[in-house]
Amino acid sequence: MRNKIQISLMERLAQGIVTNINSYLHKEGLELQQMKFGIEILLINISKLIIIFIVAALFHLLKRTIFMLLIFTIIRRNAFGLHAKNSFICTLVSISLFVFGAYLSYYLEFSNYMVFILFTIINILLYKYAPADTENHPLLSFNLRKKLKKEAVITGLILMIVTLLIPNNVVKTLVILSAISAVTLILPITYNLLKRSYRNYENYEKEFI
Repeated sequence: MRNKIQISLMERLAQGIVTNINSYLHKEGLELQQMKFGIEILLINISKLIIIFIVAALFHLLKRTIFMLLIFTIIRRNAFGLHAKNSFICTLVSISLFVFGAYLSYYLEFSNYMVFILFTIINILLYKYAPADTENHPLLSFNLRKKLKKEAVITGLILMIVTLLIPNNVVKTLVILSAISAVTLILPITYNLLKRSYRNYENYEKEFI
């Protein structure tokens, strides 16, 4: 029910913004619908971030939460991975990953030896499983998948080197927790546990065989 209310509100807000913008652009048809959809998605994402940041601020974890989200996004932009099926669940999962992860950083500490071992595993998993697509966004291009895999591994290696060089143990912990979260969402076992379709591009390739 909450999700329907949120989407309805976002649709109304998006429609109002599009109406104002379109008074200058004069778009119509498909272009107008694409503009509305893009603005609606942006508003939903902004609303989720606001909720996450409010929860983090209530627990005095805002800075750590923002940092974790940044590292997660840097990895995920090439590795891709699972998305929640609706905005409400996505918000709950995000709070669990980033706010609770920030909380754990007060109690966990990773030495450089542990950072090296964990990032080696993370980079192997990125090489083997990135990028991971979804049912709604299958990665159909082989060249694109190859490019994203290469960039995901390079990103992982750079983060490993930077994390090893940073003397701050809190930063090391936050980076590791963010990387683990991002990689968990590309693993086949995670897809299977959540009963989601993996390697969705293969379904389209079969149609042409």
